Amino acid sequence: MISLNIDRIPLENQLLNAKYDYDAKYARIHKRLMEKDPLTDSEHKLFAAFKGLKAAVTTEILQNTKLLESESYVERMVMRLVINQFKKEQQIDINTTDVRRINSLIVKEYRNEYNGYVA
Repeated sequence: MISLNIDRIPLENQLLNAKYDYDAKYARIHKRLMEKDPLTDSEHKLFAAFKGLKAAVTTEILQNTKLLESESYVERMVMRLVINQFKKEQQIDINTTDVRRINSLIVKEYRNEYNGYVA
């Protein structure tokens, strides 16, 4: 029975990764937020929020790749996008602490990727 659970974890990770178009950053963030103190009971709502957030952040970065050089700018930009996507678009009731936690995870993932530190 234990081997079934062990075999299932990689499959679940692969499916989650596929949901995010194989962008491991968002799969990791999604997984972290669902494991500890989930923001919502609906994993579908969380996925929808992150898909929208991923598109918005990617658009901003593609318009100016140099902005990743300024961590403070990226933090403010992502904070604005997190609030918009979670509160306005998905109507997920999140507080300031949750916004900061999501923001921190996203900025860390992008900065690590930018600096060549891939998990």
